[in-house]
Amino acid sequence: MVSLIDTNVIIRFLAADVEKLHLESVEIFNKIYNNELKVEILGEVIVEVLFVMKRGYRELKDVTVASLKEILSLRGVVNHDKYILLEALTIFCDKNIDFVDALICTKSKLEGYGKISFDKDVMKKCEK
Repeated sequence: MVSLIDTNVIIRFLAADVEKLHLESVEIFNKIYNNELKVEILGEVIVEVLFVMKRGYRELKDVTVASLKEILSLRGVVNHDKYILLEALTIFCDKNIDFVDALICTKSKLEGYGKISFDKDVMKKCEK
């Protein structure tokens, strides 16, 4: 069975600020790494992690993105959209746009969707 992983599990793993919960999250991620536990990480969870790590923990964007890419790359993460999420994280970092806009750019580019937006700056950044 595949489980959905919640934002707070990832936050406790990355922030390591509550020892008991951090240790529990390390156990969970070890099981995911060893393919003993299969999980899906929703794009919405990634949005929350990015927000909380930046606003609540003042973590640099590139540090959080690198950590999320490592997590998404674990064997037990079985997202069907894993490549899209990884590419969107790259665009989010490289082009300095919101993660949701980066997802729109990525899905448009990789899956042939059109884009509709009033944000002309994002539309230009998507084309580059």
